[in-house]
Amino acid sequence: MDPELYETSFIQRWHTHPTLARLGQTLGHHQWGVATLIAQLHPQPSAGILMAALWHDVGERGSGDIPYNAKRQNPELAYQARKAEKRTAERLTRLRLNLSDYDETWLTMCDRLEAYLYVKTVAPHLLETEEWHECLCDIFEKAENLGVYDEVAELVD
Repeated sequence: MDPELYETSFIQRWHTHPTLARLGQTLGHHQWGVATLIAQLHPQPSAGILMAALWHDVGERGSGDIPYNAKRQNPELAYQARKAEKRTAERLTRLRLNLSDYDETWLTMCDRLEAYLYVKTVAPHLLETEEWHECLCDIFEKAENLGVYDEVAELVD
């Protein structure tokens, strides 16, 4: 096992957010949360999607956790970050998963849902912004398409 792979679990999330940075969520916390959501919500999660969930952010070992808004507002930054993260992830995990579009949607939905649930748990007042409202709408749209709207609504409620 590459020690760097293990060390990715300690990378700090939310490091640019004045409130969330102080609360200590790491990639290890987040990735476990995403895998747990998939295991609980997905009707038949494969080992591949569970591995993808557990390791989906290990590429940030080289780049750090670049904020979602920064990537959304700077498509070239997002593109370059994805390339760099993919190279690092492939080097660390030696895993070359080719998820179906269906499982990619699951991974994306649970990734965003975990972030939403984390903020709801530790700093719910932050969810009152337009950005978080858009995030929740995206989560619900994906949940509806995946057939788990009611289950996700119950989690968010």
